[in-house]
Amino acid sequence: MSSALLGTERRPAEFGELPPAVREQLHEGAELLDAAALATLYKRAGRRPLEGLTPVEAADGEDRPLPRPNAIRRLAAMMGGFQTAALGEWLRIANEKGWGIPPEQLPALADYARGRAEYRPLVVAAAGRRAHWLADLNPEWRFMHQAATDDPQDWTHGNQVQRRSWFRQLRRRDPAAALEALREVWPTEHAQARAEFLTELQPNLSKTDEEFLEQALDDRSKEVRRAAAKLLQRIEGSQYAGRMAERVWSHLAVSDGVLTVTLPQRVTKAMERDGIDPQPHPGLGRRAWWLRQLIAAAPLPGAPDLGQRAPGDPHQVLAADVLRLRVEGVAAEVLQAAWAEAAVREGNVEWARALLRHNAATDNRTTDLLKVLPHDEWPAAIEQLRAKLDLADLVGGLPVPWPAPLAVLALDQLKQAGTARNWARLASIAARAVPHEALNHPITREPTGEEDTWRSRLVETLIFRREMYEELS
Repeated sequence: MSSALLGTERRPAEFGELPPAVREQLHEGAELLDAAALATLYKRAGRRPLEGLTPVEAADGEDRPLPRPNAIRRLAAMMGGFQTAALGEWLRIANEKGWGIPPEQLPALADYARGRAEYRPLVVAAAGRRAHWLADLNPEWRFMHQAATDDPQDWTHGNQVQRRSWFRQLRRRDPAAALEALREVWPTEHAQARAEFLTELQPNLSKTDEEFLEQALDDRSKEVRRAAAKLLQRIEGSQYAGRMAERVWSHLAVSDGVLTVTLPQRVTKAMERDGIDPQPHPGLGRRAWWLRQLIAAAPLPGAPDLGQRAPGDPHQVLAADVLRLRVEGVAAEVLQAAWAEAAVREGNVEWARALLRHNAATDNRTTDLLKVLPHDEWPAAIEQLRAKLDLADLVGGLPVPWPAPLAVLALDQLKQAGTARNWARLASIAARAVPHEALNHPITREPTGEEDTWRSRLVETLIFRREMYEELS
């Protein structure tokens, strides 16, 4: 190859250096590229057999029953590239129904999930007792160590994936014991591990965790401090929440229907400790950015905060009342975007509903606010928002499967849309998001023609998924 690239005058080809088996295939006067092709093929195709190998030990335990043969054939088709986007759904349904996976499919599934984090929990569940066994066979499958385990050895001697998995399981089972285990190893963990373990504290987060997280605010790692602040924001009645509320209301005042804002002059060391970033934000003044961060991290305003009712008064100030106040001192959009972030964090239905109805500036958090609403409110809220936003943008980030009423709304729209290309994105989203109870929608019984359009692909996918559910029932 070097001779071919550089030229035989600069680097003469030495056929005599080729392996004997290659030289035997070269006729007299053979071309340089013939020799290169044969040599390349020889190297790719041949190797000496390995000797002295010990057979791999079989995984112990019992297998789940396998689903019907046609369901297994459908799995093989998806692994082969047909309708692969439905693979995760197939795995989820099979796990819910108690079906197992043909063992010979597990290595291919592990390879598939290696670069697709969203599939890993499904593949780990599908592997069952073989998850750890597979993880030990191939370093690229080490994510399989996420399988549930209560072996203390995984915590003391396991790799980072095994340790996080062990800690995650303990946190869900016994939050106090998990916190104590983390306290013991905290001083010896590196910064990335400390930040990762903090994210595992979110399930069962409570006031019990507050002292530990307050100490983490003084960590030398910025990522650890930021993770601790995010968790403290979620603990109702925490010292952190009190500090943030005090800061916020030192910059806000309400009088005669006007919300007057005084922007912060600087970011103090105490504010930085609590996660306020002093660096400027694109498209927003520095002081407005500091205020927005404070409001987003503080509890959402209530009646005592606004000074419009005495503490203990049962008639609370509603979110809609706050949004109707005239704002002076900063653009109202700054406050609205911050309140939207806080509403998503708190899962506050009243604030989410009010922000959406008010058409507030939510800084691309419209879908996140929709997620906060009860599912039965999604169709009505989306109908209202469609006047300003594209339907595909609204529903694209919602969790799947959708509630049946929302699915029917989307499919009804697509049924009436003909084949206009501007509906293709919504069709692509709906094809995967429609729940099983809506897969028999009338659109699947209409002729689509032979041409490959978004409509024909939508119908094909809906029918494919419907048959998949039937086979796994």
